[in-house]
Amino acid sequence: MLEVHARSLLSDQTASAPPPKEFDGRIHNLSNGGVCILSSYPLQAATFLCCELPVLDAPVAIPTLMQVRWTAKRGNKSTSYISGLQFVV
Repeated sequence: MLEVHARSLLSDQTASAPPPKEFDGRIHNLSNGGVCILSSYPLQAATFLCCELPVLDAPVAIPTLMQVRWTAKRGNKSTSYISGLQFVV
């Protein structure tokens, strides 16, 4: 799995535990419409993120604007979350 670095652009003030402004996660899968990432934080739906997607075998990352569509906890005892992000630009 590839690592992804994300930065929250807009946060929902009503969220009980907003994610940090910047965080790292792992890409679970990638498609034409977006990515699914694993992280230690629940991401609030509709939040915009600037993600740096890595390029295989290259020392660069592609900055991409994404929007959180959904988040779910992975298992009952896990402290990790899986989130679906949609490409915006």
